[in-house]
Amino acid sequence: MRHHGDNMASVKKYNRSVILQLLHQHGALSRKRISELMSLTPAAITMIVSEMIQDGLIVEGNAEKTGGFAGRKEIPVMLSADSYIALGVSINLEELLLSATNLNGVLLFSRAIPFENGIAPEQIVEMIAANLPSLLAEHGIGSDKVMGIGVTVRGIVDMDTGFSVDSFGALSKLNIPLKEMINQRISCPVSIDNNVRGLLRAHLFFSEQFESGVFFVRCEKGIGAAILADARILNGASGMCSEFGHIPVVIRKGKPCKCGRAGCLETEASPSAMVEEAKAVFSKEDTPYLWKLAKGKPANISLALVMQAAQEDAAVKRIVETAAIYLANGIKGAICILDPSQVVLYGSVFESEYYMQVLHAHLEDGFHTRLQTTTVIKSPFNLKLESTAACVLAINAFFKSGGQISACAIG
Repeated sequence: MRHHGDNMASVKKYNRSVILQLLHQHGALSRKRISELMSLTPAAITMIVSEMIQDGLIVEGNAEKTGGFAGRKEIPVMLSADSYIALGVSINLEELLLSATNLNGVLLFSRAIPFENGIAPEQIVEMIAANLPSLLAEHGIGSDKVMGIGVTVRGIVDMDTGFSVDSFGALSKLNIPLKEMINQRISCPVSIDNNVRGLLRAHLFFSEQFESGVFFVRCEKGIGAAILADARILNGASGMCSEFGHIPVVIRKGKPCKCGRAGCLETEASPSAMVEEAKAVFSKEDTPYLWKLAKGKPANISLALVMQAAQEDAAVKRIVETAAIYLANGIKGAICILDPSQVVLYGSVFESEYYMQVLHAHLEDGFHTRLQTTTVIKSPFNLKLESTAACVLAINAFFKSGGQISACAIG
């Protein structure tokens, strides 16, 4: 175990960081209330707040009357949310998503740029460097307002070194020094993390209720997860926490996975897997209702049609039931190991009431007592975090630095 002392500069940075986070969580607060929440003297808070006002990080609001002596008025302070801008870069399968938000996570722009899987990392960096300046100019945002860039990438990411270790097919290479490559083209603080951890971070950023333990499951083209334990998002020893989608669920004759193995949870239970399975059994005789919905054309089969047909066609129902069983068993295993207060479900499949009923039935099967202490919910921000998650990564890094302002040169 390493032990580090703190000098005055690091203490100051920490206190500024806490103030930024408090103002994000609670909105406007008086200096007195901040001093109470932080257990610091009002004089100390007044000095720190004055510096942060000078830096343009926070602003004063209108005086509010308190119940104290002689109706004394207190002046609240709040985040200067529009003073600085966070940029987001999200690298997914077949898509680069570029976005920007203010310090409250309010979306300013979002642009999706398609690419072919297995693209060279140099090409991705070139796309980022070429498109961000034009997007900023298009929306009238100067580089001087940008305080950082958050980058989320699918697969295994080492947040500390800034490496994309394995993007599972999105990028052509392994062990890519992505943070360094971006910094060679764009002079700006860059933070990098796994895409599902980014979604969990955004979920927590926008949530009003605090949870100390969350198992966050994203189920879309693939399946991924992220873990909040003791109020901290876990990275793991090698950045692989938590590659939930690559738990082996079919030992023999499993479908090949982009990770190099076969029979992984995401190849057997993801929405993409269910659609492909439905196409494999698609016929007028075996799946008459799906045949009708898809007008006899396999290319028309979508997740929504699969969920509709599962309620009528026995063959399609078996596909959905099997996928739900695999996912439910994985979640139950995670609950037993982690004992989270919440399991949060995120993805288009969870918009289907039918699928949610099937999934909850299998979650409760033989597991009633455990589910009494862990709630399983669909994220209240379901399908709304993709554009902001990478920006939130940059905002959190900015807050953690105490609002340290670095000059950015973009374009």
